[in-house]
Amino acid sequence: MINPVRPRLVTFDVTGTLLMTKLEHYIEIGSQHGLLVEPRKLAQSFKTNFVQLSKEHPIYGKHTGLGWRNWWKTIVHNVFREQHASVSTDTLDKVADNLISCYGTSKCWYKYPGTIELLDSLQKRNVILGVISNFDQRLESILEEVQIRQYFAFVLTSYDFGMEKPSLSIFEEALRLVKHFREEEILPEEAIHIGDRVDNDYFGAKSAGWNALLIKHDNEINESKVPRKDVFKSLDELQRHFENI
Repeated sequence: MINPVRPRLVTFDVTGTLLMTKLEHYIEIGSQHGLLVEPRKLAQSFKTNFVQLSKEHPIYGKHTGLGWRNWWKTIVHNVFREQHASVSTDTLDKVADNLISCYGTSKCWYKYPGTIELLDSLQKRNVILGVISNFDQRLESILEEVQIRQYFAFVLTSYDFGMEKPSLSIFEEALRLVKHFREEEILPEEAIHIGDRVDNDYFGAKSAGWNALLIKHDNEINESKVPRKDVFKSLDELQRHFENI
């Protein structure tokens, strides 16, 4: 149940919530190095490799010695090798370096419609805003690049913290950061987390005693486990929701 009292803290996931990205940059940069790939095969390969590497080296290789840069390098090597078995390691390294650089800038990230309006609206009502994201060390600079970093009291990434959503500890750390940066004590029931993942975001926050909302950006909503009142199709819809609290 959403607290009828206006929330004092609202935190956001990033990918699929405030910002979107596209795999077409893999196609574009691959082609610059003579590696043409079939988009559907690329999408399937990326998904499979992402899931597998996340199991073998969780949190972008934070604790296994791989590190986030080599983690992404491995993904790039694997997805291109599946369509170009004989490609040289040197070529793949160049593609990987270009992609890692691109995905650290606004060239590869786009704000969802309504992002600025929602953040503006919440900030004007003196709500503390933060980010809790399963992300690597590039997130601060990406948020700067897309010009939304200034809205957030803190940016908490799984890579820097060493734990990822849906872990209880990452939500507890967010409350600690508010106390550190704003010298305000926020209770879990005074906080709302917004994200696009049912497991990591919605139930992760709920298990920490927070309120939670799910954003599905015009995708088909078939989340039977989540109450319909907690699911939103756009950031504009979310903004109207907060204005009515």
